[in-house]
Amino acid sequence: MAKKPAILTDEEILAKVTAKSTTSVSWFDSRLAKERERVTRYINGDLPKRTSEGSSSYVSSDVYDSVEMQRSQLLEVFAGGDHIAQFDPDQDMNAEMCRVATEYASYVIFRANPGYNIFSSVFYDGLTARAGIAKVYWERKHTFSEETFQGLPYEEAHALAAQDDVDEFDADLDPATGTFSGTLSRKKDVSKTCIDPIAPEEFLIEPLATCILDAKYCGHRTPKTRAELLELGYKKSLVMSLPADEARELQFSPEVLARNQPTHSNDADNDAIDSSQEFIVVYESYVRMEIDSAKGARLYKIVHAGGKLLDEPEEVDKAPFLAYVPLPLPHVFYGHNFAARVIHTQNARTVLYRGVLDHTAITTNPRYAVVNGGLMNPRELLDNRLGGIVNVRRPDSVAPFVQNPLNPYIFQVLGELTANNEKSTGISALSQGLNKDAISTQNSKGLVDNMMKASGQRAKIMARNFAYNFFVPLMLEVVRLGIIYKDKRVIQVAGADLQVDAETWTERTTCTVSQHLGYGDKDTAANELAMGYKEMAQDPGLGGMFGQKQRYEMLHDISKLKGFTRFAAYLDPNAQPPGPDPLKVRELDIKEKAVDATMASVNVKQAADNRLYAATQSKLEQGAAKLHLDALNADRTNDRQDADTAARIQLGEEELDVEREKIAATERTAARNAAAKAAQPKGPSS
Repeated sequence: MAKKPAILTDEEILAKVTAKSTTSVSWFDSRLAKERERVTRYINGDLPKRTSEGSSSYVSSDVYDSVEMQRSQLLEVFAGGDHIAQFDPDQDMNAEMCRVATEYASYVIFRANPGYNIFSSVFYDGLTARAGIAKVYWERKHTFSEETFQGLPYEEAHALAAQDDVDEFDADLDPATGTFSGTLSRKKDVSKTCIDPIAPEEFLIEPLATCILDAKYCGHRTPKTRAELLELGYKKSLVMSLPADEARELQFSPEVLARNQPTHSNDADNDAIDSSQEFIVVYESYVRMEIDSAKGARLYKIVHAGGKLLDEPEEVDKAPFLAYVPLPLPHVFYGHNFAARVIHTQNARTVLYRGVLDHTAITTNPRYAVVNGGLMNPRELLDNRLGGIVNVRRPDSVAPFVQNPLNPYIFQVLGELTANNEKSTGISALSQGLNKDAISTQNSKGLVDNMMKASGQRAKIMARNFAYNFFVPLMLEVVRLGIIYKDKRVIQVAGADLQVDAETWTERTTCTVSQHLGYGDKDTAANELAMGYKEMAQDPGLGGMFGQKQRYEMLHDISKLKGFTRFAAYLDPNAQPPGPDPLKVRELDIKEKAVDATMASVNVKQAADNRLYAATQSKLEQGAAKLHLDALNADRTNDRQDADTAARIQLGEEELDVEREKIAATERTAARNAAAKAAQPKGPSS
């Protein structure tokens, strides 16, 4: 027989979760709370206390100055609403969808939520409490509005009642006219992603955790009134039975009192006006545990208060917390405390400055040795008026005590303390503003700029910690919640409407972070882009590559780096060139007609010149042709004469050959005849 899976009861779940939260609270309050209280008192100027009554009460503000300077540098980079990070396209989302998702995340962070205040609180908590925590969650919320209607026919009234946003519909029929009149209530969904900074004392995490993602327990404890719990939908009988003792301990802890001390009166009446306004500490715990053995260990959201579960355990995929740790340490969640590292400097500088002030006061108003009975009126000496007269009975009746001179090394030590503080915090005099020693004949502007950039290296590292460990996860979480809850809306971006449909997106896992994360880096990049724009606009060889669209995009990037968000209100990439001015057009027409008349006159003259040239050219060609014909005739005559002469010579030679042949033939005949005659026999002589 199969073993039935074990399921924990509510009492067992509550016992385990309460034990984890109690362990986290005791560890959290015993160490970190005391440190945060001490840092807060130094920031407020309460510490160090003066050593004795009557001495100087001056307190150096090194902790306050360091924290505020570092926070201002970080806010300068991140709180301007710029696109510090953007989503990368892939096979699931193209570039345009990623651009819309980036605009949506920026809209949710900086416009749907007070992004500047959120970042300011997170930076402050990170610098003074080791870690700044923010909670990111989807808030379901609706608003209701009432409307009245009169004299509607049945069809219109029925159609009105069938509208999706109508929550309640109450109509009365008028028998005389057959129409309907009444009221209706419209329900509008205004749910959104909320980003809330959490006070350091309200966030809990197990002591051995290294990050929120892998923590076995983390939670948010916050005081809420009974009325707020009822508005969240919890049962009234359960809410009214919860004890309120723990809330007072949290609200009036030494840490909270130190933070509120400048504006809070301990004598104020803190009692609730009625039971509905009493505060209850509500724990929203995220625990990785095994409730159902068939499922195994899962992450659950468990809401409890006063030793009772307020809701059923809900399985979730991750805890809704993000942390910014400015000075992280390996293998632990909380890093170094930035503000606490300046406390020793504030103590030392305060002691030295108090010594200088006390010495100045004693030198100006020294103590006197007075001979008994040597003053006629001792009040004259006590009333230290400028130019006042002191009546003495003898010249040596009053003598000032000898005051030791001021130690000459005090100011040297103060300078060393300043240098050591710059090394410890990374905040130098150059990063706060140029001093008289930074600019000289040997220091060029480039050298000073490089010195300022070098002095802000540690601030850049803190900025990158925030970008990669807080800002990027925040953007990813905003888009993830939008996808889960199918957020659809139209947002305004640079003066234009942008349709957002998060349901069509896929969950993002990466963001590309801008490299301009230092103080003044964006201005430098904008100036370099502007110089590049000017050079490319003047280069005729880039006319085809550097067109209207490319120029618009480059100017858009320059304006974003400079902090101008309404760039589209100044330039429209789809706008057609403006039409010509009618007066200028008419002036151009007149000029064109004058030019046309001039050109016509020139054309007529040119045509006459062309005709004269053509006639002259024709005559020249005819003369040349005649000369050519004459030359040909002369050549032909000479050729004929030569041919005739050659023919006569040839004929003479042929006739001579014939004559020679005849003579030769005659000679041959004569020779034959002679030979024949000689060959005949001679007879007897007669």
